[in-house]
Amino acid sequence: MRLFLLVVFSTLMTACISISSDDDGVTNAEGQTVNAETLTLNGFWDGQLDQAGSLRILMYQGIIFGLDESRGYYGSINLDSSTQIANLDLTAYAITASDATAGHYLADGSSVDYLMEGLVYTTASTSDTLVGDYDSDRGAGSFLLMDDATWNNNAGVALVTGQWQAGDYSLYITSLGSRASLKAISAASGGCTFDGFIEPVNQQYNLYNVTLTERKNCSDYNATNVPGYATITAAGALEFFLFDTGSLYYMIYTAAVTEAESTAATTTTTEDTATTAVE
Repeated sequence: MRLFLLVVFSTLMTACISISSDDDGVTNAEGQTVNAETLTLNGFWDGQLDQAGSLRILMYQGIIFGLDESRGYYGSINLDSSTQIANLDLTAYAITASDATAGHYLADGSSVDYLMEGLVYTTASTSDTLVGDYDSDRGAGSFLLMDDATWNNNAGVALVTGQWQAGDYSLYITSLGSRASLKAISAASGGCTFDGFIEPVNQQYNLYNVTLTERKNCSDYNATNVPGYATITAAGALEFFLFDTGSLYYMIYTAAVTEAESTAATTTTTEDTATTAVE
């Protein structure tokens, strides 16, 4: 199963929101000026590192958040429009705690630095593929990434409002107008719970700002006032990408099936079975 742990730094929430490729440049969370060409890479990318396992990347305003089966990544990217060559500078942190059933992962372990160079080219849509090589503290290799085509999906409070489920965690999100309040409880994890807020970064793009006000009584990770991002995946899952003082935390939830939906599904199945029997 592919892990979905992404890296988010606390300064991220102060970054500029402008994401138009027509901009002369924006200043990102690292204080770097990002050129318009690099902004065209904003989005979610899936692929492989050395063509083994799976790698997922969020690129946003020249900052990279990434993951594979054993590490979470954070770093920067810059695209040269004259060559279509992108330079990536990443640090990878080992995953130290996980709850595979709930889809919760923590990365705060030993780090490895990666210097990567990739060529951007087009397959199905503009600038949708990135292929290249890397050097790291542990050796050299290659990588391949492809845009997952979800970036231009609209974001909205209504899309995240409702009940979500992950293992024994139940997550409830209530609209407050332009943003929403969230609360999660766990039935079997010693009272582990968290609350906070979520709101779209820009309704044209599939990205949400998140503030985790408090996470407490949890065996893997407890913190207050943690910033991060969230997104709705192509499969309709809700992912959270969080950072707090060097601890990288990820959570993923699926929409809960309500009692009414469950009853309707059971009724439909019964009716279909009865119809088949008559035929």
